[in-house]
Amino acid sequence: MKNFNLSILIFLLFFLTTITRVIPQGFHPDSLVYMSMAIDLVEGSSTFWNLHFTDSIFNKFYEHPPLGIYTMSLPFNIFGDSILVDKLYGISLGVLISFLISAIIGLFFKKQRRNVLLLSLFYFLAFPITSNTLENNLLEVPATFFILLSVYFFLKYVLSLENILLYALGFTFALFSAFLVKGPVTIFPFALPFFYFLLFSKTYSLKEMLKFYFLIVIISLGLFSLLYAYPPSNNYLHIYFENQIISSIDGSRGGNGHFKLIKQLLIDFSSIFIISYIFILIGYKKILKINFSRLFWLFILIGLSGSLPLEISPRQHDYYIFPSLAFFAIALAILFLEPITTLLKKFFSNKVLTMLNTILIVVVLFISYEKYNTNSRYKNFYSDFVNAKVQIDHYSKVKTCVNTPEDKDEFYNNIGLTANLKRYYRAELTDTQADIKYYLTTKDSFQDCNVSQLKYKYIGPNEANHYLLYERENN
Repeated sequence: MKNFNLSILIFLLFFLTTITRVIPQGFHPDSLVYMSMAIDLVEGSSTFWNLHFTDSIFNKFYEHPPLGIYTMSLPFNIFGDSILVDKLYGISLGVLISFLISAIIGLFFKKQRRNVLLLSLFYFLAFPITSNTLENNLLEVPATFFILLSVYFFLKYVLSLENILLYALGFTFALFSAFLVKGPVTIFPFALPFFYFLLFSKTYSLKEMLKFYFLIVIISLGLFSLLYAYPPSNNYLHIYFENQIISSIDGSRGGNGHFKLIKQLLIDFSSIFIISYIFILIGYKKILKINFSRLFWLFILIGLSGSLPLEISPRQHDYYIFPSLAFFAIALAILFLEPITTLLKKFFSNKVLTMLNTILIVVVLFISYEKYNTNSRYKNFYSDFVNAKVQIDHYSKVKTCVNTPEDKDEFYNNIGLTANLKRYYRAELTDTQADIKYYLTTKDSFQDCNVSQLKYKYIGPNEANHYLLYERENN
């Protein structure tokens, strides 16, 4: 019964930290761009190696390899063009990631598998970056799924030393898939066989390590040779490396400085570590020696191999380290498993856990109710378009009035407006002088655009917040 209550507790924490965040209206601009291109794939206006966003922004998309966008198109193929797909895609993959974490833990812990899993998931959710990344459908999420899959295949092999070819194929194909989602930053598990040999050389010999490396290198060369030989993939990846990888490393794409990510990781990791140890100190009322096992260091090394190389580039966002977090979470769970499990048995009876779960259910329901029909981003767009139930013909062009630099910033340097129009209406902005069916201004620029002299009628809400949308009268 206690294990059941603990499972419910972790589920409620997952609900509280992730699902309640997608209830309000508004998506991360990257999510809007990716999901719009995913729908284009479903509708056939883009292809795997020829992705397109709008005519003015990412007319040819080379920001990332295309597999991540393709995985986003799969639920649209099943459920159609539904905003629920946008809201639940990242969280659904988060559930699959949890299953992979469980599978990896199950390789080492049979009797205590549930305890290690629950503690790992708790620590995974304790990193603030986790809920933010899952909520926003960022490409790090599908990349993490494939990374964890590759780690599972290697660990499954190394614990039995059987079926080396099968597991080498699984390992390499999983990492190849991760590469096709997010690029070279995802291939850090290639260091895993070396780390395992370094820590467990008594059971995993140098010969076995070299055999595994030989196979995965041969398979990798074969897969990348196919990409090189196929002109569309060759061209796409060539431009991607030139525009994205090289320019990110040399700083020409801008950035916010080196070492931001590792500083944030150290703060988050050390905070979780210190709080856990304080909890143990209070429970045991004495300083307890912590056993830093080799298995702990294995997962720490995997996590660091995925985090430290990111410092090469000055272009850094906190969610870049998301693929490493599962390994740090597993390491923390291994480190504190015994003392925290003992304390839970001692202080958290079924009655206490039931009470905590009841409180959490009330909190989750209250927060969900409070967030329903609110806006987390782009309040003006939702107020003046979506909530007003404005109708725009799909695939339409929307003419804009650009008289000042402020107008240009409003319409063409505003990825949020462009991405929302594309996602909700499949429409694009244009500054053409041609006779276009729809005309968009703002309340600030209304007078300057002389809309009243044009043959357009207003079709927006009675009380617009910011945007004024017109439709040509003689249509």
